Amino acid sequence: MLALWYGHAWAPGPWFVVFPLLWIALIAGVLFFVARRGRSWHTRSGEAALGELYARGEISEEEYRKRQRVLRERPR
Repeated sequence: MLALWYGHAWAPGPWFVVFPLLWIALIAGVLFFVARRGRSWHTRSGEAALGELYARGEISEEEYRKRQRVLRERPR
């Protein structure tokens, strides 16, 4: 389909399809990295809270190591 643009024939070409796909890929990539960073932040904050419990002497070293393994083995 040709369109007239100031008296010249213009055809959209392959970029008519490529640019929307690039935008979709960019938005999906940003969402993926934001979601992934959010999960790792929660894991780190859990480990920090666990470290504080251990530092205050509220849990033993064995309990600390056990809970730390659980936090790190959690599906991401």
